[in-house]
Formats: sequence, structure tokens, C-alpha cells
Amino acid sequence: MLNLTMQNLAKFLGGRYRGAPNVIPQGVVIDSRKAKDGDLFFAIKGENTDGHHYVDAALANGAVGAVISQPKAVEEQLDKNLLICENTIRFLQDLAKLIRQNITLPVIAVTGSTGKTTTKDMVFSILKEKFNTVKTEGNYNNELGLPLTLCGITKEHEALVLEMGMRGLGQISFLCQMAQPTHGIITNIGQVHAELLGSQEKIAQAKAELLEFIPPKGSIFLNSKDRQLLKPWLERCPGAVIWFGLDSYADIWAADIRYLGEEGSQFTVHFAGDTQDVELNIPGEHNILNALAAIGIARGLDISWKEIKRGLAGIELTAMRLQIENTRQGVKIINDTYNANPTSMEAAIKVLNEISGERKIAVLGDMYELGIYEETEHYHMGQIAYQENVDLLVAVGKLGELIGKGAIQAGMKEEKIKFYDNNITALEFLKEIIISGDLILVKGSRGMKMETIVQGLMG
Repeated sequence: MLNLTMQNLAKFLGGRYRGAPNVIPQGVVIDSRKAKDGDLFFAIKGENTDGHHYVDAALANGAVGAVISQPKAVEEQLDKNLLICENTIRFLQDLAKLIRQNITLPVIAVTGSTGKTTTKDMVFSILKEKFNTVKTEGNYNNELGLPLTLCGITKEHEALVLEMGMRGLGQISFLCQMAQPTHGIITNIGQVHAELLGSQEKIAQAKAELLEFIPPKGSIFLNSKDRQLLKPWLERCPGAVIWFGLDSYADIWAADIRYLGEEGSQFTVHFAGDTQDVELNIPGEHNILNALAAIGIARGLDISWKEIKRGLAGIELTAMRLQIENTRQGVKIINDTYNANPTSMEAAIKVLNEISGERKIAVLGDMYELGIYEETEHYHMGQIAYQENVDLLVAVGKLGELIGKGAIQAGMKEEKIKFYDNNITALEFLKEIIISGDLILVKGSRGMKMETIVQGLMG
């Protein structure tokens, strides 16, 4: 936070302040339960709740004041330190802009159809070896979460890693106006959000909004597989465009890859005339690609190879992203339940094949927001399951039949495929048949809440 009084915040950003003079907030919060001494509480009105109802609770927990838009809703607190504005979300965003404008540091923006959170975690793990680094917590990657992260930075921080989500044209641009990134990563362009945008080309256009915000001395790392999709937008980038991939057509690439199962992988990085052998503590070919982008960012910030290797060895992933858990019965679970789309589901099935297990079970739920790709992509996942040697396929949800049909067409025997309408019945089946040594992948879109299956198996 900046060293500004609530009175000055109202003056600079537009609002009316009533309360004690010289009150300087030390942080911001939108959840009254998380308020602590020195925080400024923002009363956000959402779909299901209204923060104005919790102003008193936030103040009781130590908040020094509140930003509100409905004075009548907080009549009992009108003698407290209150900043009154037209729209509390917009005020929060304007505050985030003000803070960013007054703090100079590298800001790395990470977006893409899949792998955003994991790549953010990778970049953070490496950068913190050299810099006092802040990252987006969890998936705070939208027009509310991103300004909360920005409001948490201070002049003591030396680097910032921001995840940026996208649900339509203009959103990445809007987030970039607040964040003012110096560097960027677009992990990949997939079919997720096709239902909203209509085509993969439109998805590429929306993600590519990041390009025009990279400054001349900055750089952005793009997946070599997306060259054609991103080609129309490359000339908009004032900074350097650097491609990452698994062959020498990319600017930074990996060779001599050795997969180590759940322990991760070893590979050789080629970049800017340099060659280095590295180890990654997360499984999956897709994570090698994510790591290449993170390594490229780090080298651009003069982080040594020694620091990079240390960072890659100590990555801590956000929950429900290829999280490996062991049950009391000796069953290993790959919990990748946070979300799913065709790219990430295929990658997860390949990880299932990489890791050793007596019997490999894929529990796959519906993938949402695929629009015109819905039928073909669910069908394709069944084909991938067969190609990657899945021993038992458990399809959950309304679209499970399509997954099963794809598997059968590819060559999987029908007795190796089970269909369930919901998580409860799928869990009941799994509890009956799992034995020690089984390896189970559980994955589906966020709305499927597939983590309930993992919780049931762990319990």
C-alpha cells in the first residue's frame, strides 16, 4: 500500500471521506472475516451477498475504515472512518492503478487457456530465489482478484507475478491497464471459452491483447504451437517476442527429455546460445513447456542458472493441480480437479501414463464451455484414454457417453468403461473396486466439483 491517508485517497480517486484525520491503511480486504489491524475494508456488492452488511464485523476485526457506496446500509457505522464512492469495485481498481503507477518493479503477466496457475507458481518459485516476489494467490485472476494483489505490493517488493483470466474480448486489456506488465507469458491457445467467443481464433485474439502492453524493453513468451493463431497480432507488441517449444524451431527449447514419473523430469534447455541440464519436480510434458517460459522470463531478469535450478526443484503448486495424494489403502490419486479443458485433460491423461501404478484408472468428468467443439473433444478424450493405456475409464456426467464412444472406437473394450451421471454414484463404484497399487486420475471442469470424489476416496 501507499503511505496515503483515507482523506487523500478520496481526494485523488474521487470520493467523500468522513472520519478521523490522518488514518493510513496498511492493506485492503473484501472479506470481513480476514480483516486485521490496519486494513481498509471494501464493501463489495456481489450476486449472493453485500459487503455493506459486514462493515461492522470488519471494523471489529481491526479494519481502520471502510470504502462504501451505500451510506444508508451502514447507518450504525456513520461515526466510523468511511470513504463513500459511487462504485466500490471501481474504486478498488483505481487504487490498484495508483499503487502500480507509484511502484517500479518487474511485473510478469501470465495468461493462456491452460497452465496459467502452474506457470505462475513456477515463475514465482524461480524469481523468489533472487527477488522479494509477490504472486497472485489462488486464482485471483479477474477484475476483482487482480487489483487485490496489486494493492498488496509495497516499495519493498522487487517482482510481481500476476495470473490473468479471460472470459471475453477486452478483459485481458482491462487487467493490463491496471497491472502495466513488463513481461508476459501466453501458455497456449486452446478451445476453452469457445462457447463464449465462438472460435479458437477469437480466443487467440482475446489472449493476444497482452501483446500490446509489453514495453519495448520487455518480452513475452509464446507457445511455438500457436504461431499461426497469434501471427495476426504479433506486430502489436512493442517488446521482444520469444517462442518456447520442444524443438529447435523455438527460441528456447527442451531436448533430451527424461520422464521420471511423479518425480518430474530432466531435460536440456537451449536458449540464446546457452545449454543447461535442469530438473523439474512436476510431471508432464506440458509442464516442461510451462517451465521453459518461466526459465526464459528468469534469464531476461538476469537470474542465474543456479537460482533457476533451485527454483525449479522447489515449486509448490496451487491445490488441485496435479496434486498427488495417497490413501490409507495404498491407492495413489492424481488430483487435477480444479478445472478441465481438452488441452489440460489430454495432458493429465498422459501424466497418468507416465507415473507407475498397478492399474491405471481415469475418472473423467464433463468439460464445459466448449461450444462447437463439445462433441468432438469429449469423443477425442476417450481416444486419448485408450492411446495412453488407461486400464479402466470412469466417465462422469452428461457427456460421459461421448468419452466412452471415443474410447471404444479407438479400441478399448466396453467392459473397461463405466458411466455415471454424478459424482456420488461414481464414488460408490470406485470405493468397491479400488485396491492397493491402483493409480487414479480425477479430472473435470470446475462445475463438476470432481474434488468430492477425491475427498471421498481419501476419507
